[in-house]
Amino acid sequence: MKLTNICIKRPVLSTVMSLVIILLGIVTWGRLQVRQYPNVDEPRISIVTQLEGASPEIIEAQITKPMEDVLNGIEGLYEMNSSSEVGESRINLTFNLKRNIEDAANDVRNLISRIRDRLPNDISEPRIKKADADAAAFMQLALYSDRYNVKELADYAHRYLESQLEVLNGVSSVDVVGGGQYEMQIYLDPVKLVAYNVTAEDVAQALKKQNIKKAAGRLISSSQEITVTTRAPLVTEKDFNNLIVYEREGSLVRLSDVGRAKLDSIDTRNRVRFNGRPAVSIALVKQSTANPLEIGEQVKKTLVNIKSALPNDMNLEIAVDRTLFIDRSISQVYRTLLEATILVVLVILAFLRSFRAVLIPVVTIPVSLIGTFALMYFFGFTINTLTLLALVLAIGLVVDDAIVMLENIYRHIEEGMKPMEAAFKGAREISFAILAMTITLAAVYAPIALSSGQTGKLFTEFALTLAGSVLISGFVALTLSPMMCGRLLIAHKKADEVHREKEGWRKKFDLFELACEQFLKSVEEKYGAFLHKCLTQKFSFSRYSFSIRNLVLFLGLAVAFGAYLTYQNIPTELVPKEDQGIVLVQGIPPYGANLEYVDKYVKKIDEILKRDAPEIVKKLSTSSVPGESFSFCVLKPWEDRKRRSQEIVEALREPLYEITGMNANPSVGGKSLVGGLTDKPFDIILQTTKSYPELVQMAEKLEKALHDMGMLQGLYSNYGSEGQELVVHVDRDKAASLGVDVSVIADTLDTLISGRSPTKFERDSKLYSAKLWVEEEYRRNPEDVVGLYVRGIKNKTESMVPLSELITVEKKQAPTAIAHYGGLKSVNFSAKLKEGVSLGKALETIQEKIFDVLPKADARLEFTGESRRYLEESSNILLIFGLALAFIYLVLSAQYESYVDPLIILFSVPLSLAGGIYLLKLSGQTMNLYSEIGLVTLIGLITKHGILIVDFANKLKADGLDRVEAVVEASRLRLRPILMTTFAMVLGAFPLAFTSGAGAESRRPIGIVIVGGMTLGTIFTLFIVPAIYTYLSRKRAAADLTGFNTSKQEEEFWEK
Repeated sequence: MKLTNICIKRPVLSTVMSLVIILLGIVTWGRLQVRQYPNVDEPRISIVTQLEGASPEIIEAQITKPMEDVLNGIEGLYEMNSSSEVGESRINLTFNLKRNIEDAANDVRNLISRIRDRLPNDISEPRIKKADADAAAFMQLALYSDRYNVKELADYAHRYLESQLEVLNGVSSVDVVGGGQYEMQIYLDPVKLVAYNVTAEDVAQALKKQNIKKAAGRLISSSQEITVTTRAPLVTEKDFNNLIVYEREGSLVRLSDVGRAKLDSIDTRNRVRFNGRPAVSIALVKQSTANPLEIGEQVKKTLVNIKSALPNDMNLEIAVDRTLFIDRSISQVYRTLLEATILVVLVILAFLRSFRAVLIPVVTIPVSLIGTFALMYFFGFTINTLTLLALVLAIGLVVDDAIVMLENIYRHIEEGMKPMEAAFKGAREISFAILAMTITLAAVYAPIALSSGQTGKLFTEFALTLAGSVLISGFVALTLSPMMCGRLLIAHKKADEVHREKEGWRKKFDLFELACEQFLKSVEEKYGAFLHKCLTQKFSFSRYSFSIRNLVLFLGLAVAFGAYLTYQNIPTELVPKEDQGIVLVQGIPPYGANLEYVDKYVKKIDEILKRDAPEIVKKLSTSSVPGESFSFCVLKPWEDRKRRSQEIVEALREPLYEITGMNANPSVGGKSLVGGLTDKPFDIILQTTKSYPELVQMAEKLEKALHDMGMLQGLYSNYGSEGQELVVHVDRDKAASLGVDVSVIADTLDTLISGRSPTKFERDSKLYSAKLWVEEEYRRNPEDVVGLYVRGIKNKTESMVPLSELITVEKKQAPTAIAHYGGLKSVNFSAKLKEGVSLGKALETIQEKIFDVLPKADARLEFTGESRRYLEESSNILLIFGLALAFIYLVLSAQYESYVDPLIILFSVPLSLAGGIYLLKLSGQTMNLYSEIGLVTLIGLITKHGILIVDFANKLKADGLDRVEAVVEASRLRLRPILMTTFAMVLGAFPLAFTSGAGAESRRPIGIVIVGGMTLGTIFTLFIVPAIYTYLSRKRAAADLTGFNTSKQEEEFWEK
């Protein structure tokens, strides 16, 4: 090859080319973004709208459904779900990966603004966030104190901390939980209202009209301009209590006459504890596409300044930090990278037994790996778990080409050639094989770049990073390696030279080296003889005789078929559950439970956690009503504990299930590749166009069918939760006859039940609400609803009318929440899988049984979450496998100008895959995204061995040997580089297969597949490929068929 010849002659040129690659890699490495995964997070947008006190049916009909109708056709929409609850509508939109989140957010704002006039007037302004409304916080802070109560802590957080954290780039929202917010609580006494002939509406109107801070305009004189502001604000409790709420015949009624005003914070919805003490939680939610590591660094830097300004005796601490796992996981991969490098260097040293020789392949490691950073930068990739795993595997790969080049040149030196002459001849002989191996491995990953979805994105960054490093290593093997061989290699000493040496350590080393060389040559000779016997002799048994070659092929077929059966029995999942150093306990109380009830049981949960999980070092507990409680438990560092988070969860499950007043469910906390806080991969949705009661009937049938499957445990559904609802019916005719406006009735009831905020006031440059309601003793029972009065005006005559004359109250059962998926009413079912049950099998079973229990016309089953991803990625992985095999076959066909030789090489692929599958099963691993990445990688790795054998056998056959002799000699001569590259690849993957610490669950399947696949695949390649070659290869050399000698033609081509 002309370039190779030039580089051998010009050592400075070949060295400079490699140094340029290193320099580019170093410069671009500092510019690469660091993430946990490639950017596979779909853009997510949520719309949260509140209507105080509205029932789920009203929220659904008046807010959720109109919004869904207009959003359903938005560009790039992948998934839409919503929940209509008491007083709140939440709509979550998930977009395709290619959709820009800023453009999507702008489109959502525009569409919502178009229908704003069709929504109720008194709703809160819809809050549009660039994150899922139910998204887990990537970091939670705890604010606590021995001096300040939670009300004061919450006020400080709202006034000083919230704004400092919200402005950080990538933060979607900052949610302060616990302590509530200060408001001017205005409590009315119904008895006094009647005594003074004052209504709640009178008080509300007085608050609106008399709390004034308004711009009056400007006064302009000849020399200046003066701004005029009208001020009559209400600020203090005294201001509010002295407010005149009604005047009649010169008699003034003040607020203090009919009630009282008090500045207070009342939170009956949330309670937070940090390590058992009252606290306020500050949850930071990132934008769906933001990088948590970058945001985490910003937050930590900001916290340094915040802490320095905190009041005395007030403490702010990071309670839960999900970026810690990401950082530790990436650090572990860097450590694995170093371990793999050391093992590969030791393997090469063991085979070559010369530090001068070892330097030649080892130098390709830094050149290839550092140079790959430049390719990653130009492709727009990031430093993440997948790209770093690719670099770990690349360590064993990038030395392959240099080893093959080195071994071939060194063989000629051992035969008596001078090093420079051997470099030219050896490089010329092996250059085509190296080029073929390099292009072939790159071809395996070419179709991956065309795949879509999360799998496509993950595979693309992993595959192209690995392929890029191999391409660079191929370039180094064709330029730098032969030059170094010609200048560094020297022949090993002959036996008689060694024996004539003086006694000493040098002689002992040379004797050891001589023994190793003799052993390797003995292995080569015995392998060659055994292979020749396998290909030419027969095996006799009783009266029958069998060709050993056919038995070898039959054994390979049996191994491959056994692997297929084993594959069917390996549990499948999308991604492994990782030990992220967090355990989550979710508590679901009975519907209607108040905060005191929930908090009581959270304390019981905390006691069990303290007793049975000593690994917990931090605990943040939140109690919420209506809703759930969450206990976020941060564990000791991975190296400081013996139990994994999964084992801790299983140990907690039984004692937590014994709590009778609340359903407490422990799970592995932390966000996975597909998101979510629980460990329930089975996730399906039942949809219908029918009414909600009919949906409930269908859901009950489906729930029974899911239980009867016997595959699921911990089945959870979001239907069936009903509570009492008071429906107030207004007698319009009677209201009209008494001169009472129906809207006044509605506002009065609003004041009575949930309280309303007719005005806001300013305090210390911050706006606070003034909340108007009645004293608590008058709003506890359903009978209290009719206890207020409204003013009626008939014929200019005012009268006080009790609500009891205008309304009737009906009690009924009503859903506490109504869920939609894709705009249709829906019910969600999620569950864990029983031991030994795969996700694929569970989904297949429910698809078969669904319409046995549900009507086809009225019901539809959709998969969501991990289940949906699993089904999508399963079809993607089959496509990737098929395309990878097709591409590698076509590339090899083009290189060898043959449709047969590539088939010979590819026969080693199923046996290599078999090795990976068997070791997966033996090690108790699952078939998941990471193990599938390993299997695809094997396709490219194992074909390199076949290429070495077939390429050399073709050359020998062209020189006159028959195909049996040619393939036996080629296999014998290529045995050493094949073993060297296999040991390098297997030991390079060992740190992955036996890894521990953060993120080990994801790294381990790839390592196990590579170790098993390369080990078994290499063993069979050394026998199966030669056997297939003797069947499929031409009996004569290509020169006899085409009229010219391909070996000589090839040499002439490379010379040019």
